[in-house]
Amino acid sequence: MIRKPAMTQTPLAPGAALRDNAQGSQTLLLRHDAFQAEISLDGGQLTAWQADGQPPLLYLSPHAVRAPGKAIRGGIPVCWPWFGPHTNDASQPQHGVARTARWGLSDVTRTADGFSIELQGPDYQGLKVESCLLLTASHVDITLTTHNHGAAPQQYSAALHTYLAIGHADRAYVQGLAHCRYQDKVAGRAGVFHDDTLACRGELDRIVYGLTGVTLVDEVWRRQIVVENAGSDSLVLWNPGADKARALKDLPDEGWRDFFCIEAANAEEDARRIEPGESHTLGTRLRTIPL
Repeated sequence: MIRKPAMTQTPLAPGAALRDNAQGSQTLLLRHDAFQAEISLDGGQLTAWQADGQPPLLYLSPHAVRAPGKAIRGGIPVCWPWFGPHTNDASQPQHGVARTARWGLSDVTRTADGFSIELQGPDYQGLKVESCLLLTASHVDITLTTHNHGAAPQQYSAALHTYLAIGHADRAYVQGLAHCRYQDKVAGRAGVFHDDTLACRGELDRIVYGLTGVTLVDEVWRRQIVVENAGSDSLVLWNPGADKARALKDLPDEGWRDFFCIEAANAEEDARRIEPGESHTLGTRLRTIPL
């Protein structure tokens, strides 16, 4: 059973505003001295963050569906409390229930550096999820905390499915992969990275183990995006490639060239077991460095 979080009537901090669209979806708009951001309460996900004078950090598909109960293509979707298909119930949604649920807004605090936002996600069979976002002009921090309120241990998996915006996939690559194990979901095999870098040349879907962070090098926009993870021993690299992009209705045919997904995760063998009354926190920090 899924219980929706109650919406808290929270006074909004200066620079924050709530906007409803025609489809009934609700977005939190944030404007600080040197950056702006958007959070969709449908899905509880950051959909935009951009420092003034810089390219966007996150990719959001121009064809993304912004309606209650629909997954949003882009930003940082929350995969919870399972990653990928449900292990024993094919009728359940891909990547869990959190990315299509309406999240509750608990708190918005403005500081000299940015904003702190607290969101309450759905309950699912004794598990409860909440998220905290710390947004500044220099970095984005997101934590996803899962609580077990049930009477028995629970195993769950999750991911922060981050769509990082890039100038062009042909001139972007991930570095920091040497000697790490991976599971290649496209080829259906396991392997070890012998090279330190990986470029996006066609469909890509790999779970990488033993990493706490990598760097995405974007030669077009002359920047590096540093991805640092916490509470995680798995990281997902994903891009649909040209053929799969054409089959996705909420993505332009050539949209795959505009992003590289690097996801903090507790995926597959990194799934976590939570005892009754205990919790686990998955986190990611994103920051940019000029090339």
